[in-house]
Amino acid sequence: MPYYNEMTPDSSMNLTLNGSARWLIEASREIENPNNLLEKFSLNRKVDDPTQALLLTFYGILVVIGGVGNALVVISVSVVRKPVMRTARNMFIVNLAVSDALVCCVGTPLTLMELLTKHWPLPRWPSLCKACGAIQAISIFVSTISITAIALDRYQLIVYPTRPGLQTMGALITMFFIWATAFALASPLYIFRTIKTHTVGLIGIDSLHFCIEEWPIEKGRAIYSLFSLIFQYLLPVLVVVIAHVQIHRRLRGRRRTTRKTPAILIAIAVTYVISWLPLNVFNLVADFSTEAILDEKTLTITYAICHMFGMSSAVSNPLLYGWLNDNFRKEFEEILCCCRKKGHIKQNLRIKSRKMDTELTALAQLEHTVTANTKTSQCSQIF
Repeated sequence: MPYYNEMTPDSSMNLTLNGSARWLIEASREIENPNNLLEKFSLNRKVDDPTQALLLTFYGILVVIGGVGNALVVISVSVVRKPVMRTARNMFIVNLAVSDALVCCVGTPLTLMELLTKHWPLPRWPSLCKACGAIQAISIFVSTISITAIALDRYQLIVYPTRPGLQTMGALITMFFIWATAFALASPLYIFRTIKTHTVGLIGIDSLHFCIEEWPIEKGRAIYSLFSLIFQYLLPVLVVVIAHVQIHRRLRGRRRTTRKTPAILIAIAVTYVISWLPLNVFNLVADFSTEAILDEKTLTITYAICHMFGMSSAVSNPLLYGWLNDNFRKEFEEILCCCRKKGHIKQNLRIKSRKMDTELTALAQLEHTVTANTKTSQCSQIF
């Protein structure tokens, strides 16, 4: 098939993992069986069936657990629940839960879609391509900045208890700036992402569309990865660790301090460090490399593992900031108990309904028997 030997990559297509067309075009020149490549492109698949099923399973589990856990946190401080829970401190936790729910329910499916497909499977709208990249980045930035804000708020409350704490209006203003900062940090992904069309001209594949990043400068993507590493990982880690160390020192020796308090502080810091380290390192290495660091399948699986590590932060946050918080845990238990009670009430109603139906059926049979006997008795009297 001479087409594969005649293909030349477009120099303007600065492609990343989400749209690895350059690598695919160059790799296709040395492919032994072009029909395999044609089949993969026509099916729009990067990996084989077992790998795809495995990734879908693991991602699905994380999405469900993260979505349910963060939904419980939001419900616990919602309008319909107790007003006493709607404090400035809890509002930061709810903000974190909202961003984590966005990570689980929106960002993660979009990332998985781009991981498993060779070319853009959605409608060819530049705004949709831009939004997909921006939403993923915004949700992650909001999550990490919210964790930093929670650590600073706890630090101020415990280390400087005599200073006035943050009120509800102050929390709302802070949350606005958190989202505004996240939008600003993620804006390059919206500005520089676009749809590129590659004309193929084969039967069944007339053209392919790729959602790619076109940076105005060389190594623009690598610079942005370094920028993200600093603002999304290094600075938050530094703030969280220092704040929790100071909190631990302040609480040490207090009689009312329980043994679980240091463990919670350590768990929060360690979980954050471990969750986001693999993805940031992977992005930095991949973006600064001049050549493909791995073959396509291995690259996809490696990125998926690193991304799932990062996603585990959105799954563990409801546990660290919600379930280990006595007030939130009580609300969780009330919500779950309420659901159980409703289930028991419905079950009891069903049982009573069945019992009533049974009794009515028995009465009907008895009435039929009595009526029949009466008629028989009357007939015998007549005859």
